[in-house]
Amino acid sequence: MKPFLPLMAALSGRRSLIFLLALVAPLSIAMSRAHGEVEARKTFERRSARIKVVAPQTAPAISQDSVDLALVMFGIPVPPNAEHPKLDRELRDRGLTARGAFMEKAQVTIGPSAFTSWGLLASTLAHELEVHCRQSFFLIYVMDLAGLDGTGEAERQAYVHELRNAKRFGLDRGDADLIADTMEYYYPLHVVGKAKGAGALAARVKTWLSTNALRNSAAF
Repeated sequence: MKPFLPLMAALSGRRSLIFLLALVAPLSIAMSRAHGEVEARKTFERRSARIKVVAPQTAPAISQDSVDLALVMFGIPVPPNAEHPKLDRELRDRGLTARGAFMEKAQVTIGPSAFTSWGLLASTLAHELEVHCRQSFFLIYVMDLAGLDGTGEAERQAYVHELRNAKRFGLDRGDADLIADTMEYYYPLHVVGKAKGAGALAARVKTWLSTNALRNSAAF
């Protein structure tokens, strides 16, 4: 039997290699596909940003038709993991993205306060669809439990996305200031700078962790 031991060992090693490849190959394909989708989405957004959209000067009517038109006019895609955004006349915020454990898709609703201009309506839709719908709500929840301010970081990313795309949406100075002031008031970053010594270092580490963890989980 001894002469067969090296052969058996070789076969065992080959089986292990095949098994490992069988595990790694699908993961590699999935990562490659995900990377391709992200790059395609970024290319689409870059091209959309270069298109000059001249929206009507009058404020959009508070209606579902205005929501649908803004999506088309400003080239804002609805992600596969989200329902088509709907008008909610009772919503006090400009927009809201809800995703629960038993929800098949994220539900995006738009409130009347987003309809003061076409630019603000488009910016609100991008805030919800292009950022929040791509973020991991589970990761945000875990980060909050760990004291990493996942909710705050998620919102900051969405507001920064609005400001970076201000020209794309044709936001006037008043709307841009509104967005910046809202972010500063509800989700400020300067609180990190108030800490001293070890507290300052801990605050910076937490901010770095939350920013990078959430950015890496989002497809934008």
